Order: sequence, then C-alpha cells, then structure tokens
Amino acid sequence: MKKKILFIVMGVTIGMTQGRGGGALRPHWSAKSFLVIVPTLGKKANIVCEQLENLDSSNVNPGHWSTLARRIGRVNTRYDGIIVTHGTDTMAITATATALALGRGLQIPVVFTGSQLPLMAFGSDARFNLENSVKTVIEASDQKIAEVMIVFGDRALRAVRTTKISEASFTAFDSPLFPPLARISATGVMFSDQAYRRIQTRSSLEVRDQFDSSILVIDIMPGLQSDVLLDIVRSKKCHGLILRSLGAGNLPTVGGYSFIPLIKEASKRGVPIFITTKFFGGRTHSDLYEPGQSALDAGAIFTGDLTDDALQVKLMWALGQGYRSHTDLQNVIHKNFVGEVSSASS
Repeated sequence: MKKKILFIVMGVTIGMTQGRGGGALRPHWSAKSFLVIVPTLGKKANIVCEQLENLDSSNVNPGHWSTLARRIGRVNTRYDGIIVTHGTDTMAITATATALALGRGLQIPVVFTGSQLPLMAFGSDARFNLENSVKTVIEASDQKIAEVMIVFGDRALRAVRTTKISEASFTAFDSPLFPPLARISATGVMFSDQAYRRIQTRSSLEVRDQFDSSILVIDIMPGLQSDVLLDIVRSKKCHGLILRSLGAGNLPTVGGYSFIPLIKEASKRGVPIFITTKFFGGRTHSDLYEPGQSALDAGAIFTGDLTDDALQVKLMWALGQGYRSHTDLQNVIHKNFVGEVSSASS
C-alpha cells in the first residue's frame, strides 16, 4: 500500500511567483497546487495537503515554530511521514526548533524541504527536492526512522546539525560536523546507521514548544567595547547572551577591551553568557588558550560543536522550559537531546 504523507506548506520560495512586471517574489501557490504541478508526487504516496502558513521565511517566528510542532504532535501516528515546505533562509532554524520541541518521542520521519528557485521558474530545483523528499519519507518509514531531517539536493541531513551555506547554490545546506543521514541516488535512498529509529516504548508524544526569544547574539570584533553590553545585561530584558568568539573561544581579556568584567557582572545578575565560534564547522575549546580559560573561570559557558542555529534555538528552548540557573542551563546546553551536540563540555 502507498504511504500516507501529510504535506504541510509554510509558504516559501518553492511556492512563490513574481509580482506584476517581474517584481519581487511573493508567496502564491496553495498547498494543493503542488500536486497539480508535480503529479508524480501523488503517484508515489497518498498525500494530504495542508496550508499552515503563507509566509516568506524571514517572517517565521517562534510562534510559528510552536504552531507547527503542535500540529505535528497531534498527527504523530496518523501518517507515515510529514513533509514541510519552508523558505531556505530560516529552514534550518525552524527545523531545529521543531526537532527540540518534539524530542525523541516522535514516531515518524519529518522532512523539511524547499528550493532556491520557485517551482514554476525555468531550471528550478523545486521538483527535484520535492520528489526526493517523498522518496526519503517512504524509505525512512519503511526503516522506522523517526527524526526531523532536511532534504535538499541528493542528501538528507539531520536538522539540528544543519546550516544554510549559500543563498544561490543548489547545494544550499551542509552539516559540517555530522555526516548526512542519507544519500539519495537513482538507485534509492541509503540511510546511515546513525539515523534515529523509532523508540517503541514511547506511547505518546510530549510536545515542549515554549521558546523564550529574549536573547542576544554578538559578534566579537577587536576594539568592541564590552561596556556597550552592560546596559543590556542590567536591563533585565536579556535572558541570555551569546558571544561569537575569536578563534576557538577567545575573547579580549586585557585593559579596557576586556570582556571578563562583563561576564562576571552578567553571572552575578543571572544572565548566562555562552561562548561559541564564528567559524563554520568549528567548535569551542575553553582550555586551548588563556583568554578562553579566563572567560570560563569568570562564568561563561562554552558550547562545543553546536551550530550557530542550534545554539540560538536551543537556548531559546531551554529558557522556554523554565531553566534559568547557570548550572541548569550549562547542563541542558551540553546535553544531547535529539543529536544536536557531541560534546560541549570544553
């Protein structure tokens, strides 16, 4: 029998069209239009279409993450799999949030996909990605694989390890520190042994979809005055501060440019500071150089090999679950929930 797949449309490049006179792209196609334009999808599976949103992905926010996660939670066992079409700019972010909200109680594969060109554009990658997503869901269902993935081109990537790397290339996403979950070729979909299988003992899915967006992310640059951030820390409006460091976790620690007083002040006021690296595919090492060790001693939390997207979403998610103390947040950030981190202890 054909697999039953829920097809959720969030609005996106894949379903956009140009305005009159060749103007800016805007959301256009409805969910059911995809089956008309790409009839091969319906030949491979019984597809139920649903329009959840009709947004450019730059306008997708934590409220939409929660709505999507709750919707998937309600139909967790009624379908063999779910495909979500989403704009590429924030796809990895929404997919990561969805994965964390659903946790390991997920019973079916969930695939996010999209395209770099609209479905009706000449040379579009949309049809290829849609068909590969259906193939991936079918194979994942057969193998009882249950996790959130991104299918783009000829690979299925773990959502919480994925980052967008290009605004134009058809290879728009990569997973720098974790191998693809599956390779998609003319002969089929080949999953790795690292893909999460369904946990049979879980009878129900607990959706934890609360997110606290009161965080701030700052790129560290030589000459940046840390005093600029003190007012933010003292305002009580910021619940977490992420510093994208120089190198593997280094911050200025000398003279008027030192970040150590900021970290100490933030720690005293209960505002956690997290240290990450701005390098794609990098990881933090607190004990590699003296500035990194000084930041750790002052109260900063290092984040290992979490991607930028995963760290930001995971912090918002952890705060949304009510974690506030330094110890609790450090433990949560370092803990692997859905495959998002290998080791963040250093």
